[in-house]
Amino acid sequence: MEHSEGHTPTPRLLDRARRYCAAQEQCEHAVRQKLAAWGAEPGEAGLVVESLREEGYLDDVRYARAFCESKMLRGGWGRRRVEAALRAKRLSAEAIAEGLSAVDDDRYFETLTAEAAKKLRLLGGGSDAATRQRLSAFLASRGYTMEEIHQVITNNLQQ
Repeated sequence: MEHSEGHTPTPRLLDRARRYCAAQEQCEHAVRQKLAAWGAEPGEAGLVVESLREEGYLDDVRYARAFCESKMLRGGWGRRRVEAALRAKRLSAEAIAEGLSAVDDDRYFETLTAEAAKKLRLLGGGSDAATRQRLSAFLASRGYTMEEIHQVITNNLQQ
């Protein structure tokens, strides 16, 4: 959307949106929701979003990278869960792919291994079929793929 002649967002609304984006990385969808909650009309919200992008306050690829880093490496989420969350935030497929690919595979598998070890301790240890099944179900619920789960169980639960 290009700026129409004579159409600019109100300075108060734009300043508020800048502060919102400066406090924590945001995606366009979240900013639009916040603007609507603040009473902005859709046309004005579009102008605010455009201004925020031009000024560098808003970048969905940058947001996707930060989200993936946070959720995958510090939150222990798997790729599937992160991808679903980013789709729910209406990010483009390209932004999602950029975010996912920005996470280092070695660090991702270190996190997965740590999550598996922590859950295994809670399950009482062991490597029997029931324990493997419960561990697999837990890791799948965290968004890890079956291939990733199989890899971590094979490498860390020697019989």
